[in-house]
Amino acid sequence: MSPAPAGEAVLDLAAVRASDAPRVGPKMARLGQLASAGWRVPDGYAVTADALEGWLPPAALAELHQLFSAPTAGAAVAAGPEFGRHQRLTQLSEQARRLIEGQTLPSWLADAVADAHARLAARTGRGALLRVAVRSSAVGEDGHAASFAGQYETYLGVSGADEVLRHIAKCWASGYSAHALDYRRRFGGSSPLRAHDLAVGVLELVDARSAGVAFTLDPVTGDRGRLVVEANWGLGESVVSGQVTPDYWTVERDSGRILERRVGAKLVWSVLAGTGAAETGNADDGGDGDDGDSAVEVGAEGANRSGTVLAPLPAELAQSPCLTDDEVRYICRQAAAIEEAEGTPQDVEWAIARDLDVPDSVYFLQHRPETTWASATPAAPPPGTPPASAPAPAPAKSFDPVQYALRNVFKVPGT
Repeated sequence: MSPAPAGEAVLDLAAVRASDAPRVGPKMARLGQLASAGWRVPDGYAVTADALEGWLPPAALAELHQLFSAPTAGAAVAAGPEFGRHQRLTQLSEQARRLIEGQTLPSWLADAVADAHARLAARTGRGALLRVAVRSSAVGEDGHAASFAGQYETYLGVSGADEVLRHIAKCWASGYSAHALDYRRRFGGSSPLRAHDLAVGVLELVDARSAGVAFTLDPVTGDRGRLVVEANWGLGESVVSGQVTPDYWTVERDSGRILERRVGAKLVWSVLAGTGAAETGNADDGGDGDDGDSAVEVGAEGANRSGTVLAPLPAELAQSPCLTDDEVRYICRQAAAIEEAEGTPQDVEWAIARDLDVPDSVYFLQHRPETTWASATPAAPPPGTPPASAPAPAPAKSFDPVQYALRNVFKVPGT
């Protein structure tokens, strides 16, 4: 097993700042910075990338190296559209993930996580009833030039320190998913065996009445004069994974006026397992979504099941908007404030806790730079540069639903 790192292996969220991104990844670093500035975010802790560096036992690491050194592995990860490459890559990924998930985290790390989890349970007052999200926070993801969102997985509704440890290993192993391997080859150029530089965040799971995402520009047109909110009842995974056509609002930035509102085709919602709302849903321990990560619903047998389920949405909720106008405006104001602090358009994920009123009900779960339109905007010329002649106006963009899905749901590079 790997030796303990020189620094702290686990940091409570209250101790995390933006400058800690090289240790805990930008996702957790941004959340810690928000918390330090008084924003309402879920409490939690972060397992540092240093703590997870080289945690695999030497024998498992050698087996993993052998797996990726085989000739068939080289063909699977090589560039090119040859038939069957994806199938070979998928088989290789399954072998690697089984190997990694079968390993036990070092005892010093397990002890540090158990201590942090006990502190979190005490701070929240939830005790043994505490449910958390175990979220990947890769050091290299969510940059201003490219978003690696969706390449690692997040597990929701996890209960107890032992299950948290198991899902930390699963988060790390998700770096060897077929999707992540192919994405890194195409976009990042890194070797399959390169260290992930992956931290993991563990956050109290908000018992959400409604949840979704706010864009501080129009994700279809790039119009920065408009903000867009998409949402559904329950947890946000039904929205970010594309399981529903969500409720939709467009808000004018300067005035806060709601320009457009649409009630979506919301047939299902994501809810905590073991609740009345989940009785007709299906628990799942695998599957892809995207909340910035791939959001995976965790299931377990027994009356005290942990995890989330995708359940049919009651008809009276399906036909009703999941947010009030005041909630939409508040979310947009806060998202715009995050954009102002970051200096670039943002995607902001949020949840509204049930039985609370705005603003106390609104929690911010994560935010990241919008990359599609930002990367298409030319950089400002340096001071003193003579003005160039105005270019011919570009033709207006038309709405392409396929491109929209590839860009904003599946995060396909180059779309």
